[in-house]
Amino acid sequence: MQQTGTRFATRAKRRKINRWLNGAIAVVVLLILIVGWNILFGGEPSHKAADAEAKPAAGADGAKRVEIETGEPTAPSETEEAASGDESEPAEEEAEQDVTATPGPPGSNIEKEIVNPAWQPVGTTQSEPHETVFKKDSVDWKEMLDAVSYATGIAPDDMIVWFIGNNGPNKAVATISTRDQTAHYRVYIEWVTNEGWKPTKVQKLRKKP
Repeated sequence: MQQTGTRFATRAKRRKINRWLNGAIAVVVLLILIVGWNILFGGEPSHKAADAEAKPAAGADGAKRVEIETGEPTAPSETEEAASGDESEPAEEEAEQDVTATPGPPGSNIEKEIVNPAWQPVGTTQSEPHETVFKKDSVDWKEMLDAVSYATGIAPDDMIVWFIGNNGPNKAVATISTRDQTAHYRVYIEWVTNEGWKPTKVQKLRKKP
């Protein structure tokens, strides 16, 4: 009877140990499944989020590359345009203020006399020493007409040249009219070394000379 009871107790003890081991194994398997699930599926959203964050950055870089490669100028903003306009307007106003227009003597053919300190030489293709040439087909004649055109705003093809003649060393004077002969001018010019003819004074005439 004692042996039978002992075997009974031993078997019961083994069953308990087996149950405990089976429970432990089940817990371990469950943990392995949970960890494996998290590794396989739990990390995917983070990768997608990282990809989503990376794509806009790549797009921004691509946009920058396109802008740099194409070299397309960006349109100036209204503020920049206003600033540039404000800078140019004072310069224009200052230039206009420097221009002097003096009425001609009473009873003369001079309506007014105009002097603009901003006038510059018109440039030249001639070499020094310069020699004034009053021939219509000469380079000097053409450059003198360029200076007259510059001072009056009348293109050489739109003017009638009545006279171009000597007015002293390296100086000349020209009398012209518009093609329709509604405006008449006498223009004084002088030669600037290596820079060409420069207007010094314009007289607007009342009638054709």
